[in-house]
Amino acid sequence: PMYMSHPSDGQQPHAVAATPAAVAAADGDAARFVFVGGLHRSGTSLLAELLKAHPEVAGQVIDGMPEELEQEGQHVQRVYPVDDALGGPGAFAHNPLAHMTERHPLATAASAARLEADWAPHWRGVEGAKVRLEKSPSNMLRARFLQALWPNSYHLIIVRHPVAVAFATAAWAARHGGGKRAASAASVVECARHWLRAHDLLLADLSSLTNVRIVRLEEFVSSPDAAQRTIDAICADLGLRRVAVGELEAAAGRGAISAGVNRKYWRACKDEAEAVHRALGALEPRFAAFGYPLASLDPAASAPAEPSRNRLGTVSEA
Repeated sequence: PMYMSHPSDGQQPHAVAATPAAVAAADGDAARFVFVGGLHRSGTSLLAELLKAHPEVAGQVIDGMPEELEQEGQHVQRVYPVDDALGGPGAFAHNPLAHMTERHPLATAASAARLEADWAPHWRGVEGAKVRLEKSPSNMLRARFLQALWPNSYHLIIVRHPVAVAFATAAWAARHGGGKRAASAASVVECARHWLRAHDLLLADLSSLTNVRIVRLEEFVSSPDAAQRTIDAICADLGLRRVAVGELEAAAGRGAISAGVNRKYWRACKDEAEAVHRALGALEPRFAAFGYPLASLDPAASAPAEPSRNRLGTVSEA
């Protein structure tokens, strides 16, 4: 499909008529939409693949899609611009077009119908499914828009330590942009600033979302019990039966969840610490307010803050 840029938010609210899927879902005849979002390299694929393995979840399988596009629904729709058109990983949140709300000119029943039609050929496991799951990183910045199209939709946002995300994203961009294997300190700093921009926008949107859960990658992977608690909570939100995480891992063809997801970035951060910390030092309070101090990626040092001190918290109503 062709991808086009669209006007940024700034219009009056649009009245969105109920779409066929919304009407059917209200009557119990169609699966509810679940949208997974979070910055690139934050764990969106891990979480989405595990949930897609649940027998009551329909997921997207997009035949012929390049591996690096990770089965994301954004790439097979013609309503909103894809992340790469907005600047790509580590940059898209700086583009005003990335942030879409219920006031966006495209928040219409026609857009919902177009998305449903574009995604229809790619659902797998629809029979017996209670929910349909679509994963794209920038869903974190268009949850209000998607909620306007499908009021009963559920939004699952995964977050990860900003320095780990920055190192992983900058390294990915270096590999795909020119064959380099390592990220420069300057590119890591830019990606960390992008993390702040994206999560500031997310924070401002949370109070407008009815059904949303925040998952912290570090908590999710910290132990098998922690992973199970997270999956159990999501299933409870959605009215899905309980399934053991080990069964989901096996069905998804994944190995066991590893608690060491940030370890290599912790080591990299220590190697680059002086340059990165000098550049980001003034922003330390802003990162720490989200529960992620910059001083270290040691899991003990980067544990989330208490809910009263953590700006994102864990759950808005679901």
